[in-house]
Amino acid sequence: MNGKAISIHSTRGGTGKTIIATNLALILANRGLNVALLDLDFRAPSLSMVFSEGIRIPVECWLNDYLNGECTSKEILTDVSEKYNLKGRLFIGLANPAIEAVRNIMEKSRAWEVAAVKKLFSLLSTLFDDMNINICISDTSPGIQYSSINSIVSSDFSIVITTLDSLDLKGTEDMLAELYDALDKKVAVLVNKSSPETRKKSSEKKGRIANRLERTLKHPVIGLIPCYCDVLQTERTTLLAVEKPNHPFIKDLTTIAEKLEKIAWP
Repeated sequence: MNGKAISIHSTRGGTGKTIIATNLALILANRGLNVALLDLDFRAPSLSMVFSEGIRIPVECWLNDYLNGECTSKEILTDVSEKYNLKGRLFIGLANPAIEAVRNIMEKSRAWEVAAVKKLFSLLSTLFDDMNINICISDTSPGIQYSSINSIVSSDFSIVITTLDSLDLKGTEDMLAELYDALDKKVAVLVNKSSPETRKKSSEKKGRIANRLERTLKHPVIGLIPCYCDVLQTERTTLLAVEKPNHPFIKDLTTIAEKLEKIAWP
């Protein structure tokens, strides 16, 4: 498999984008792949908290620093494979969560953003050509921000997370048409919190929902994941793929991971 870049995106916050990105990365790494996970949600970075037990604090080099030309691509990456006893390797690249860093990134000019996307392509080249990374997953800012557009442009494939909430679906429909179709990018939709786990829909009914959504959104639906109450109540630092690998949420994500190769790069 050649190296592939995947962005995880949503039209707004609260869809479960980050928990899906982190656990998908862990699942793929534990299947023996070499994976990089990048926090490109510069407005609300959270991976430093999620991986706080596996990352050395203070972090010497953030993704912000790399995009500012203050360090090399390899300096931003931390290998957490041994910490989580993974079969493959998992490298984490973190965005700076400090308020001043968030404010600074929001004030960047358009020229800086143009330079930033070039640096992202350079980073991916390092990951794939020099470090033998199979898959790079980027957790992006929700909505249409420069940082999320840069992530999408530099990715081979995107997964847009939505719920069945009418605002989420309308926002997703508009974003797919106005952004993804305009950029001619490959994308699939993942429906999270599709129903309460206690009323988990049959495969046949989920298939009908997926077909209806595909007709409306005009893009493939890669899966529907129910709303698991215990997942909603789980601390952000709990990595379910590591601590509860047999949880139904992780089994659902594993099925989606298995579909990725067929849908993303047939």
